[in-house]
Formats: sequence, structure tokens, C-alpha cells
Amino acid sequence: MELTSLRYFVTVAKELHFRRAAAKLNMTQSPLSTAIKKLEDELNTPLFERTSRSVKLTEAGEFFLPEAEAVLLRADLAKERMQKMLSGSDSKISIGYNEPALNTFLPAVLARCRKNLAGLQLELRELETAEQLKSLAEGHLDVGFMRPAGFDLDGFESKLLHRENYRLVMQYSNKLAALPEITVNDLSGQNLILFAREVNPAAFDSLTAALTPAALPPPVFRQDARNKHSMLAMVKAGFGAALMPESCCKESVEHLAVRELAIPLPCVEIMALWRKEKNSGSTLKKFISLLPEFD
Repeated sequence: MELTSLRYFVTVAKELHFRRAAAKLNMTQSPLSTAIKKLEDELNTPLFERTSRSVKLTEAGEFFLPEAEAVLLRADLAKERMQKMLSGSDSKISIGYNEPALNTFLPAVLARCRKNLAGLQLELRELETAEQLKSLAEGHLDVGFMRPAGFDLDGFESKLLHRENYRLVMQYSNKLAALPEITVNDLSGQNLILFAREVNPAAFDSLTAALTPAALPPPVFRQDARNKHSMLAMVKAGFGAALMPESCCKESVEHLAVRELAIPLPCVEIMALWRKEKNSGSTLKKFISLLPEFD
């Protein structure tokens, strides 16, 4: 099935008149009719009902029209992007990120980008993992920096950029603050502030399982906050202790205690993700080449 045949079909479907469609396509009516008949034979179904006075779409034609338009639109966009790539004018990258990325490697990446890709326009959006993956799939983001553990990554390429551990942040009045490091049994009955489960269900479930003592009353897991700043605000207000990535404990924890956990918790791993087909673009390739190598 050729794109030319699809363009002929869409034009006739819009005009519902072969002579007008032929004039719009700058061709004569006979080869247009032949091309439509060939397409119908290929699809094994008539696309138009023709009489001496009118032309209208069949049920199959009405079904096929939006499909054909979508294929043509995709082809036109691919051609446009290819032309931009060849001319060097495709100079915009849309980037999604989470807070740990912002607190660790992202500023250095942006500085490197400014130095090596002069003129590149950057669009930065702070989004949770699920929102980033959706935006990547829909083409609204070019690359995302996120914690994708537990999500379906089919159709994406990825690169591990950063790994860190969790810490427990609390007020000094909390009895846990007197301990040099905290075991799982120490958490029995404590109020623990975590990110909302809907942000990353797999990560939330693995953390709560690891933080629950086997033979003691479990902690009370609070999910009121969706980001690290809100979690810290709840700690300062006395709602409990918050489990946070180490990089998020370097700032904004004045007058709060930060303690290590003697508990085998999953690490916080931040990865860069992009759609496989997007890697063909020269601008994205250059940007990805500037990403740090994980030690």
C-alpha cells in the first residue's frame, strides 16, 4: 500500500467527487479512478458507492478514512522532522525530571549541554514517573529522568545515571533520633511518611514490606505527600519520620535529624529514558552523549 494511493483516497473522500478530486490533485480523472480501484482491490472491499450522480463512502470507507489520515499525518511529520534534522534547525529538547535528578546530576548535564550544544532550547518539566512515561509515549517529552522500577519499559531505551540510598529524617525529639542507625524493629508503631503509593506502586510496596517488622506491630505508613518538600513539611509539623533519598536530605533539613537505616532497602535508581525510535534524531543523540556514565 503506497502513500500516494492513500492521498488519492483521502482527497476523494473529502471531495466526494472524482473530477474535483482529480483537479485538486493536478491529475486527470481516469488514472485517479484506476488508483482507487487498485486500492479497493488491495483491501478486498469497496471504499466508495458510485452512481452517475453521486459518490459516497461505504461503511468500510468511513472506517478506513481516519486510519489513512493518521498514516499520512505520521508520514508528513516524519518528513518534516527529517528536514529539520538535516538542516540543523531541530534544536529543542523537552526534558522530564524528578527531584532526586535535580538534586544530583541534572544541573551538571544542563551546564554541559549549554557549553556543547549552543543554541539548543531546553524545556524542563518536573513530573512523576508515570506522568513522564505517558508524556514520552505521546511524544510530549524527548527524554525523561526518573525512577522507573516496576513500570513497563517496552518501547524505551534507558541509561542508568545515579544510584543512592534512603535515609530517615525526623525531629530531634523523636526517640529514633537518639539511635546512630535504625533497625526494622525500631520502626514498630512509628509514624512513617512515604510518598503516595500511586506515584510508584511497585517501589511503595517493596519499601513497606522491607520496613515492616516480622513479629511486632507494623509502622503507620502515611501517604499524605506527593513530593519531598511536602514530606519535609510534615516532618517539621510533627507528623512523623520521613523516608527520603539521601540527596534530598542535603538541603532543607536544618534542625532535623538524618539517620542511616540498617535495613536492606531497594536503592533509589535514576535512569534516563527515551523512545527507541526517537534515538534516530541527531539532536537527541547529541544530548544523550552528554549524559554521565554511571560508576
